[in-house]
Amino acid sequence: MAAPNSLLWAVDIFGRVYTLSTTGQYWELCKDQQLEFKRVSAVKECCWGIACDHQVYAYVFSSDVPIRYQEETYENQRWNPVGGFCEKLMPSDRWQWSDVSGLKHQQLDSFTLPSPHWEWESDWYVDENIGGEPTEKGGWTYAIDFPATYAKDKKWNSCVRRRRWIRYRRYKSRDTWAKITSHDDPKQLPDPFNDISLGGWEITDEPVGRLSVWAVSLQGKVWYREDVCHHNPEGSSWSFIATPGEAVQISCGPYDLLWATLWEGQAIVREGIDRNNPQGISWTLVEPPSAENGILHVSVWFRRGVNSHNPCGTSWIEMVGEMMMVNVGLNDQVWGIGCEDRAVYFRQGVTPSELSGKAWKAIVSGRESDRSQTGSSTSLLSAGCFFSDDVREQMNLIIQSDADVSSDTESPQVQTNLSDNVPLSGESPTLNGNKTGSQPAEVNANLAVDALHSAPEEASPTSDSGEKAGVEKTGYPDERDPHPAELQWTNIDLKEAHKKPLLSSSTCPETSSLSSLGMFSVGVEEHYGADEHPLWAWVSGGGCLVDSHSSLKWFTLQTGLLSSVQSQSLSLSLSLSISPAQTTAWRKQIFQQLSERTKRELENFRHYEQAVEQSVWVKTGTLQWWRSWKPHKWTDVRVALEQFTGSDGMRDSILFIYYMHHEEKKYIHVFLNEVTILVEVLNDAKHSFALYTPERTKQRWPIRLAAATEQEMHDWLALLSMSCCESRRIQGPPSHQAIWSITCKGDIFVSEPSPELEATPHLPCDQMFWRQIGGHLRLIECNSRGIVWGIGYDHTAWVYTGGYGGGFVQGLASSADNTYMQSDVKCVYIYENQRWNPVTGYSSRGLPTDRYMWSDATGLQECTKVNTKPPSPQWSWVSDWYIDFNISGGTDREGWQYAADFPASYHGHKTMKDFVRRRRWARKCKIITNGPWLEVPPITLWDITIIPMSAADKEELIALWAVSDKGDVLCRLGVTQQNPAGTSWLHVGTDQPFVSVSIGAFHQVWAIARDGSTFYRGSVSPKIPAGDCWYHIPSPPKQKLKQVSVGRTSVLAVDKNGNLWYRQGITPSYPQGSHWDHVSNNIRKVSVGPLDQVWVIADKVQGSHSLSCGTVCHRTGVQPLEPKGVAWDYGIGGGWEHITVRGNATEAPKAALPETFEEHSAKSADLEDGDNGGKGNHSKTTLMVTEGQELDRNSVNC
Repeated sequence: MAAPNSLLWAVDIFGRVYTLSTTGQYWELCKDQQLEFKRVSAVKECCWGIACDHQVYAYVFSSDVPIRYQEETYENQRWNPVGGFCEKLMPSDRWQWSDVSGLKHQQLDSFTLPSPHWEWESDWYVDENIGGEPTEKGGWTYAIDFPATYAKDKKWNSCVRRRRWIRYRRYKSRDTWAKITSHDDPKQLPDPFNDISLGGWEITDEPVGRLSVWAVSLQGKVWYREDVCHHNPEGSSWSFIATPGEAVQISCGPYDLLWATLWEGQAIVREGIDRNNPQGISWTLVEPPSAENGILHVSVWFRRGVNSHNPCGTSWIEMVGEMMMVNVGLNDQVWGIGCEDRAVYFRQGVTPSELSGKAWKAIVSGRESDRSQTGSSTSLLSAGCFFSDDVREQMNLIIQSDADVSSDTESPQVQTNLSDNVPLSGESPTLNGNKTGSQPAEVNANLAVDALHSAPEEASPTSDSGEKAGVEKTGYPDERDPHPAELQWTNIDLKEAHKKPLLSSSTCPETSSLSSLGMFSVGVEEHYGADEHPLWAWVSGGGCLVDSHSSLKWFTLQTGLLSSVQSQSLSLSLSLSISPAQTTAWRKQIFQQLSERTKRELENFRHYEQAVEQSVWVKTGTLQWWRSWKPHKWTDVRVALEQFTGSDGMRDSILFIYYMHHEEKKYIHVFLNEVTILVEVLNDAKHSFALYTPERTKQRWPIRLAAATEQEMHDWLALLSMSCCESRRIQGPPSHQAIWSITCKGDIFVSEPSPELEATPHLPCDQMFWRQIGGHLRLIECNSRGIVWGIGYDHTAWVYTGGYGGGFVQGLASSADNTYMQSDVKCVYIYENQRWNPVTGYSSRGLPTDRYMWSDATGLQECTKVNTKPPSPQWSWVSDWYIDFNISGGTDREGWQYAADFPASYHGHKTMKDFVRRRRWARKCKIITNGPWLEVPPITLWDITIIPMSAADKEELIALWAVSDKGDVLCRLGVTQQNPAGTSWLHVGTDQPFVSVSIGAFHQVWAIARDGSTFYRGSVSPKIPAGDCWYHIPSPPKQKLKQVSVGRTSVLAVDKNGNLWYRQGITPSYPQGSHWDHVSNNIRKVSVGPLDQVWVIADKVQGSHSLSCGTVCHRTGVQPLEPKGVAWDYGIGGGWEHITVRGNATEAPKAALPETFEEHSAKSADLEDGDNGGKGNHSKTTLMVTEGQELDRNSVNC
């Protein structure tokens, strides 16, 4: 089964493992190998468990992306004068076959599969890539000696050479329980395990996919599983961790918290767990809540004050309720199993401000098998309405005879007593004696279970009644239906107790059932009746994500069978009373009568003139305005929106802004039919937004307004946006040709392109009108069939549903359906800076000319942990500050980067010339909004591309490629206009992680690897959607590419230094092209459309005040004979992050007298001078600025 977003795992008293999805309402049996389990511990990607043979098993979900591990070895050779390069090395040289360091001997035949759960994906082959550049055939790289810096070119002094051999192995045991070996030595007896816990996946910036697996053996020893990560899900070996006593149970949190309990009733806490030492350093003893009892089971306690800095906490708080065991899952949510009823309970009201929660609530979801049986009975009963009396009597006799064979001796009271007794033959031994139920909190919560029952009278009456009600809702076997005629149908192998087993496979009365006769195949046994309350032994919420916005269907019982039958019979009788033919005739008659009445009434008023309503409507308010003259500051203003309807029925609006200047009242007015965009501004102190017109777009200086509250700002934005759309007669969802863009803030905007946009002369793109679509994304791609996909900052994939509105746009301006909740998470970064001095070494005391010791990336703004706030009031913190190790240039073990001075090029190791250092701190924040987007689980993505299509294309299937956040290249299958989300992913193998991919109109696929190298995928077609092989394309000289975009025939790429490159020489017979031509600089992103039109996000664009970053720019003059274009046309900005024009297949109208190339260049030069506000002549092919100019500090940085 594919992993849903979130699963709750549980084990019943018979050792069967069930999962319950947050989007479902039934427990689903994990059917595999008929294993019986004692306990399980789950995370989102996998689940580990201890079976009744006391051995550890791992269950890894299947996925469209395989788990691959790359094995590598190096072949080394030395040159000699006789035979040239050969395998004969000097005695002091490295091995002929070695690892990258040359110290370890690694022959090709020495590599073996680590376990039976792996298989080889391919044979050994040579890697022909070095540092992003292709090598000569054979893959050899040359150097003067071992070890040295290797190069792809052979020189006169190249005395040694080496090449890398690669082979991949694939993990095959997915969607099944894979046994984990106890010891590396197979001769040793396996160490029986008693408890297991997973965690540590969020240890301070832990590498993605790394997991901490802790286990306790029956001898009380604690073990740690080494090297468990995404590409090695079973780990490598067990390491013994010494403890101050014999452990009985262990619990690991997602961060650096690890608690265990001892047989003596004490708790121990592991300290020193961090990124570089996931096993920790030492144990600290924590005394139980009461000295005479110890931490065992029944009463639930909460440990206060637990965090990463104080893993032991401060004190215990007793909680109401008696639990057999408790478990803390994601978001600190708490799950437990009741002592008396063995039901799974959920702790309601657990929030960051109230970690102990409020009350226990029972989960009353049924099992999937119960639903199938009930459904079968219902269908039989509803079908019984059409049976003759003879058939019904025969069926009743059959059912009665079957029931008499096996259900006379065991009474319902026996089953009731069985459910009440705790010791059962099928449960684990630890449940009968002094079983430790402690499950310490995994982030800031900590729970324990005490050895003795708390006094019943201390329990909260409200909580008790809630628990009892939750238990009583689940039907017990002795509850009888008052209708005996229906009883025979509804209780086939569901409620009836068992008699003498007739099947040889049913050897004991506890495990025999009539279900093997009917609903299940022979050998699959069902221990409970359909309405019987299942008894649980263990629960794990480590993979279950529940928050305050989750709507769960677990706490309400489904409608009874009787009511469903009655409703079915009622609907049946109603449907039988009127035939379809009668219904059709009746509807036609009503429609005809209404049509005649309408004609008759309209005929009486044809001689009257048509009335035209002219009205004026005004809305006023108080806002703040960022004034246009120096000193720039916020000024209180009076705002009035005047909306009027003309004689032609057209609505138009004017916005007046009244302000005081030198004690004189003045105003600014803006016609809303001239407004090109309304956009929220990224500001942590003000609820502000910006208003652009074409003139202000050229100046890069919008009208900025701020409201007192977020709600007031959204009210004004919604009203102004609706008025702008009304004045331009724009409503409904965007067209398939729309141009989509995203701001640095994550807001989504769409513009309807005019046919003159790509014409000659072209429509200036600063006149384009942009309207906002609800949601929050980092990247978006589309095509002309209306397929739109987006990726959030947390790498979640989203598909467009066809709606509009959302966010602050509500009511009539938003679609009633196709709008859903959406969340996104991103990181806020600050830098800790230090300078070295000869007395104290590195310290926070810098020179007077230094940057702030806590600053942003530029060092110009002070940013401390205390005063740094989320990006805007819509965001909220969801984590604490932690050191970020994933930063360009690398870091040391503590996260520091070193340099000679501020600012400079930073590196991850200290040298003698390094006098300053810095490290980056990160903190996660979350936003919750809504928009026309649906999540596409479960794979998280980094980049995405959709094939650009013209109106002539008739293909039904639409090609869509993506790059996962781990660098895997994927091809989406089943994408159509009717199903834009597609069906599944097809993995495309690569030798290294990728970061960018783009597909052209003729299925030409280009991609960029993480090291900056370029690849072309051969033989991609609708029949072969994944192609056959990768071709390595040389990058521009001394440049590493980061993004590529492919149109109909054009391929453009952006390198890491902001240069835009065009691939020359591409023909149908040679699609790889010949070489790269430089087009422009200061480019952040590029998008090539289906007509080869080129749009970019550019930095350092000149405005009337200064420079702006993140500006939408259009390349003009793009023609078949001039594919690189001739000049730039500047549009909206700054503060924009992404744009896609891959849906705009609108052909430009044919001009009668097309202007010459010289005339077009002259007009482009005049336009650019106007855009620059007379500041001088830019280069027409570059976005170059002088070093003396500085960036605009007052521009809108969204």
